[in-house]
Amino acid sequence: MLSAKKIIRLTPMVGLVCFIQSVQAQINSPFSRYGLGNESYVSQNASSQGIGGFTAAYTASMNGSFGQSINFNNPASFGTIYMTTFDLGLNFTNTILKDTSNRKEKSNYLVPNYLTIGLPISKAKKIGMAFGLRPITQINYSISELKILPISGDTLYNNYVGSGGLNQAFLGFGKSWEKVSFGFSTGFNFGRKKMQNIKSLQYNADSTYFYQTLASTNTIFGGAFLNVGLLGEFSLKTISNAKTSDKTEYTLSYGATVTLNQAMSAKRDSLRTTGIFSSTTESPIDTAYLRTDVAGKIKIPAFITAGIAFHKKQYSPRGVYDQLVIGIELDQSAWKDRYSEYGAPADRLSNAWMLRAGIQLCPNSFDYENYWSTVTYRAGFYTGKDYINFDNNGLNVSAFTLGVGLPIRKYRSYDYQFTLLNLAFQMGQRGSVTNVYKESFIQFTLGYSLSDIWFNKRKYD
Repeated sequence: MLSAKKIIRLTPMVGLVCFIQSVQAQINSPFSRYGLGNESYVSQNASSQGIGGFTAAYTASMNGSFGQSINFNNPASFGTIYMTTFDLGLNFTNTILKDTSNRKEKSNYLVPNYLTIGLPISKAKKIGMAFGLRPITQINYSISELKILPISGDTLYNNYVGSGGLNQAFLGFGKSWEKVSFGFSTGFNFGRKKMQNIKSLQYNADSTYFYQTLASTNTIFGGAFLNVGLLGEFSLKTISNAKTSDKTEYTLSYGATVTLNQAMSAKRDSLRTTGIFSSTTESPIDTAYLRTDVAGKIKIPAFITAGIAFHKKQYSPRGVYDQLVIGIELDQSAWKDRYSEYGAPADRLSNAWMLRAGIQLCPNSFDYENYWSTVTYRAGFYTGKDYINFDNNGLNVSAFTLGVGLPIRKYRSYDYQFTLLNLAFQMGQRGSVTNVYKESFIQFTLGYSLSDIWFNKRKYD
């Protein structure tokens, strides 16, 4: 039986394997047919996911005193990276799709959420950097449809299949001053969108045999992006202990990020053919239309996020940590107005927004004799409007979240290695009674953060 220490050491390797090898996700969501697919329910690190996805005003002191997680959503936070940190996240999601007649379709899938490495470039000047890889959207669906043709009475079978999604490789830098931080991240968004429709006659009255038909479109796209961020904090009130050097400080942090409009270069293959097709083989017989490597552009909109947070900080000779944090933020993106593929306007999309709020509590980060006092407890919610609008009735989204930050290694004053296990849980729904389909979901996220102090100059030989 593996010990806890061995399991912790194996966790980064498991995460790397998930990123290097293609994960066979079992998601089957018709919503992913539109735009660039389903956005991740909460596309943040595990610690932020526990507080409703709050990231804009997330500060370094919210990590406690046992290492840190990398807030890749706001690059301004990179300036406060004080240890070399390896941060990994994995998601397990269960979804139940229902239609108006209460028919159900269940899906379960395990996918990597992010892989990030953060480095302090200069601790004295408070300059840091981070780089990593994460998925942004997912396309994966298989829908079957039977139609009886009105005149002939033949039964027409349609199988709609889609796969792909958008991924991001990023590199960012941040610089912090006394009360404000600024940063930017750039890199490459890349992905694929493959859509197929296989038609066949299941029954026809005169027993004439017809080959199947295949209509397939495969688009590969990619391009550079730019995200800029601002993060600041100022004091509201300070209460000092006259007998000790301890003090309590109340502060307000603020933050904002903007990801600029992006035009990705794309190449598209289009095929219309007849033949024999299945999930494993394609045997075309007569090709009616084929065009390959057709160049074009896929334009995606800017993303704007702004938030504030109230902090209750505790200072002692051992350090500083946030005992209580309450935050709120708003996200917006104009998919309907700005998204296009090869010059065509948005297909059943809407301008999206999301309101997020969360609370975080750590009873006493330095009470090493009481483990549960050093644990960080999180809760939150988010609600808003999805960018997918498949039935023109809008698609509302709402969810509640819970999370904990578990320090793994016992504190030792002579050891500067820290391991955090961040767990997040969320339960929510996409759609309502006004929609033809609605989807309920439960998601578990495991975040593994390993921090260490590197590149220290030797003082003794």
